[in-house]
Amino acid sequence: MTSGSHPGTLINTWASAHATTPPELIGFMSSASPYSSSAGAGLAVSALRQIADRIPGLRQQGARISEQDTKRVLITPAVQALGWDILDIEEVRNEYRHNAGHNPVDYALFLNRSPVLFVEAKPLAQSLDDTRWMLQTLSYAHGAGVDWCALTNGVEWRIYKVLAQGEADRKLFATVTIDGPEGLDEAARVLGLLSRDNMRSRAIDDLWQAWHVDRQVKEVLEQVLEDEAFAGLIRKRAVNLSLAEIRKSLRRAKIAVSYPNIFAGIVPRPQVSAQAPEKVPQTERRAPEHVEGVATGLANGAASAAPRRRLQSTDDLVALGRLPVGTTLIIRGREGSAAKVLDGRTVEFKGQRLSFNEWGQRITGWPSIRIYTMACLPDGRTLDQLRDQSEPNSQTS
Repeated sequence: MTSGSHPGTLINTWASAHATTPPELIGFMSSASPYSSSAGAGLAVSALRQIADRIPGLRQQGARISEQDTKRVLITPAVQALGWDILDIEEVRNEYRHNAGHNPVDYALFLNRSPVLFVEAKPLAQSLDDTRWMLQTLSYAHGAGVDWCALTNGVEWRIYKVLAQGEADRKLFATVTIDGPEGLDEAARVLGLLSRDNMRSRAIDDLWQAWHVDRQVKEVLEQVLEDEAFAGLIRKRAVNLSLAEIRKSLRRAKIAVSYPNIFAGIVPRPQVSAQAPEKVPQTERRAPEHVEGVATGLANGAASAAPRRRLQSTDDLVALGRLPVGTTLIIRGREGSAAKVLDGRTVEFKGQRLSFNEWGQRITGWPSIRIYTMACLPDGRTLDQLRDQSEPNSQTS
């Protein structure tokens, strides 16, 4: 598996593709960071491997593989593995037109009857480097007010933040390619951000915001390194050196600004293998506080039933002593969000007693929230990571 034009790196961003200094992947996540997430990739590696295994044989047929063939054999299985119910037209629409005058997009993915993600397909043999395809895809999504879209030929996937400010190529968030067995875990992490569960919890928005800030800081830092004022700052601390000596030294130096891999902190979660994704009742989709959605994937190309993992609720976490009453929680990445745990179902926020979900919804302004991946303890662990310490008897059928 490779990633764009940067061999040896699984993720290729716009910044690394266009940087004048040695390409470095911009990221922000670390095990100690409050942004660390166990949101789950949402795409089973086994499903991704099955898709990747089809690619060599298809490539041998060259241009005979049409866009429709590409969608049927490579793209639709990936969409399904991401937990989207391809048989439910309220969740997945093909050749969707937001308005009568709009061009159709190949896949429109819906939550609560609103489109949240567009996927535009091209034939397997078609390169995605032609800017027409990027502009076409962004145009479709922008016209419908959809914030996220992906452009893919079944092998390469490019993910865009549609409503971000700036030129079109600055909207590219990540690129992955799945043409080899290496790095399938990493590909699953990135594509998993487009899973139904993660789009519902808006996990990708948090990653984009931090990445967007880090990219700008990186660019400014690289400019500062070439600024005369930087040499002057060194001169103040190295008083025995002249400015001329410092300038020559800086020209010899190879200084690069880098961040950790932004996707490294996403921990894949165990998957249930099924041909059709499990349906969650509408009431649970809107406020999944004590019911955990199960991501789905493909296994051996056929439908199968598997034991469902029951992770602890907030009630369970309090009862087990993993979430003591009085613990202060915050919503990841949100200032002024601190709340105190009152019991297994409620927190105190600014003098008010709220359910965990009501608190998260008030902080984010979102109509629904995946509280287990958004609420963090003072040490940076999420509620979801507390539940990963599940006891053996937490496995149920």
